[in-house]
Amino acid sequence: MSSIQEYIRRVYGTQQKCADALGVDRKTVYRWINDNPTPMLKYADKIVDTADTTKLELIGEVLYRDEELA
Repeated sequence: MSSIQEYIRRVYGTQQKCADALGVDRKTVYRWINDNPTPMLKYADKIVDTADTTKLELIGEVLYRDEELA
């Protein structure tokens, strides 16, 4: 399981709940997990508003996943 997938499960419970909270398709969340998490940062304000997290934690998770994919 990737770090972003773990993060999404921790703050939203499921990928579908994440997608619903952010107003995106579940496929978008899937791409963040498996391909490129960077576009997730576009939703940083909404993520902080809808989940128990901070922008700093989100950025850290995205950067860590970028390293995993490199």
